[in-house]
Amino acid sequence: MRFFTMQQDITLPDVIQFREFDICGPRHIFYKEDEADLNDSTVMYLKEGGETIPDFIQSPIALVSDKVKRVLDMYEDDMVFKIVVFANKEEETMVLYHQLLLERLDMLSDQTEFYSNGSIKRLALDEKKIGEHKAFMLEDKRFPHPFISLEVAESLLRRHVVGIILKEVEVI
Repeated sequence: MRFFTMQQDITLPDVIQFREFDICGPRHIFYKEDEADLNDSTVMYLKEGGETIPDFIQSPIALVSDKVKRVLDMYEDDMVFKIVVFANKEEETMVLYHQLLLERLDMLSDQTEFYSNGSIKRLALDEKKIGEHKAFMLEDKRFPHPFISLEVAESLLRRHVVGIILKEVEVI
């Protein structure tokens, strides 16, 4: 069993920028249990310029392209997404995205190690706790990245996603 963190590649050149938000700045994480508190759909306006639209955006909130949403939907039955439309008034274009609301689960292995200040020294997931899950967030807020299985990662890579960094994590 292999799992990866899914992170936004913030080194991409000429990335889109939102009018009201800095996509490389602070972020807020919403989870599956926040579903009722969020609008079913939202419009986010883009600044002029910015040609590259990553398939995964972490900030200000976790957003995935329609391509990534379809892959995640194939592997997790009870995924929750909220529609987000990126609108560029100047170019009169719109792009469909989805706010990613993953379930928070306790998947940490007892062998996970922390430094005395609480930061992570060695991250290890527990294979038995993971079970059949293919995508999730950890219950511990020190881990802000979604976790995806090898099957999901391979499926994303076959679709030539842009702007996603996958980092393997230990599973015990």
